[in-house]
Order: sequence, then structure tokens, then C-alpha cells
Amino acid sequence: MKDFCVDLADTPDSLASMAEILGAAGVNIEGLCLTSCEGRCVVHFAVEDAGTARQVLKDSGIAVRHESEVFVLHKDELGMTGRPGSFGGICRTFADHDIGIRFGYPAENNRFVFGVDHIGKARGLFGE
Repeated sequence: MKDFCVDLADTPDSLASMAEILGAAGVNIEGLCLTSCEGRCVVHFAVEDAGTARQVLKDSGIAVRHESEVFVLHKDELGMTGRPGSFGGICRTFADHDIGIRFGYPAENNRFVFGVDHIGKARGLFGE
């Protein structure tokens, strides 16, 4: 799975348009987070079909600030869903193994998407 980071105008239409463009191309947004500040909106979103996403964003004039491979943690498989403190435990495991988290957000089907600086190491720790 890949994460795309884009910078949009902070208007209701800009996010809707981007999502519609991806959807029309058959790209499912698996997870997403965004924040807005001073008229801009920074959006991170995860997709399986990175090639199509990359192309339709380019064709529509939406510049990708960053594209990165991500670590996807399946909470259900690890028995973490609905368990208070599980997110803290995940972060502590990363910290104890010197894995920095650049970004993170929830995704469909009880998953977390993490942009980490050692994906292979993260997969090894969580059996992914």
C-alpha cells in the first residue's frame, strides 16, 4: 500500500474533487487524514492502486508532495481492536526499537497506516 500526501486549497470543493477523481478511476481510498491551516489543506491518504492514483492526480493537476510505502497494522489480527491502551503499546514498541513515526492514521477494516522510517523492522515486530 502507498500513502500519497497532497496539498490542496482549503475549500470544500477541492477535497471533494480529488476524491471524485480517484473514485471515477476506480481507486479506493483505504484510509485518510487531513489538516488545514491558513487556507491550505494537507491530505494523506492510502491506496492499493498507486499507479492509477499517481496518474489521475497528475492528469488532473494535483501535485503529489510525497509518495511513500507504508506499514499497515491489522488490529483485528493482533487482538488490539477496542482495547484501551493498544495504540500506546504500538507507539511504545516503535519507540523501544528506534522506529520513528512520520505520520499515521486509521484505515478501513480496523487497520492503522503508519509512515515509519524502518518498514521492514516494523513488519518484523508485529508479524506482518
